[in-house]
Amino acid sequence: MNSAIQNNLTKVPETMLIPLRARYNETKRPHGIIRDPKSVEILDRIEPFFEGRREVSILSQMGVAVRTDILDRLTLQFLEKHPNGFVVNLGCGLDTRFHRLDNGKVTWFDLDLPEGIDLRRNFFEESERFHFVAASILDPSWLDLLPKDAPKLFIAEGLLMYFTEEEVHSLLATLAERCPRSEFIFEAMSPRMARHTEQHSDMKGYEAQFKWGIKSGRDLLNWGIKLRFEQEYFYNIHLKKMPWYVALFYQTVARRVMKIVHLTLGEEQLRVA
Repeated sequence: MNSAIQNNLTKVPETMLIPLRARYNETKRPHGIIRDPKSVEILDRIEPFFEGRREVSILSQMGVAVRTDILDRLTLQFLEKHPNGFVVNLGCGLDTRFHRLDNGKVTWFDLDLPEGIDLRRNFFEESERFHFVAASILDPSWLDLLPKDAPKLFIAEGLLMYFTEEEVHSLLATLAERCPRSEFIFEAMSPRMARHTEQHSDMKGYEAQFKWGIKSGRDLLNWGIKLRFEQEYFYNIHLKKMPWYVALFYQTVARRVMKIVHLTLGEEQLRVA
């Protein structure tokens, strides 16, 4: 691992610093929703090399904490069913999920653009079961790394809202065709939020813009892709661990703004007669 850390992040990769700071703050907060000591270690090391240290809003901090908890639980459910399965963390940024959830058997791929992977190498080392992939999620060649018939889980956290609907459609169609019966869990925002990046206070100063949102994961059933909608999860949980005004926000104004969607790809939706 390198002692000097180069900041070559631009556009979407640069936003990886937002959830890192949020997980750091939540881990430091007494009685927080999550505990992520690896994020604390990373941020303590990275800050001297990144000028203009940025805090994140308490709304974002709680949102990141809740989505982290939901995605962790869904990943653990997958690993309970498929302890030797394959997990691909799309647009991984500085995510630490493998180090929180490793069961000693899973094979894990953290995928991001080259500048993101270069930064990750300062804090993580690859192993026989933990791999880095420097590629765009829209370049299907990385799928060649995965065994055809192995159980697979794809995770997209804080990612797909930066892509157009056409790009998300292409990704889902490719995964459904190439990896039937795989599971896909991802974060999505409402269409209104996707139209108003400027209203998200923590996005100020970043070049990246939101582009895509959905009202419900069920909307994807109309995309002409073979997939099954399993469930969606909103951020109105762990309210007792939030400041009261944040809990009120996630119970009312933002109840359905952000969500985690769980799909099974390459499987037809069950129809009720």
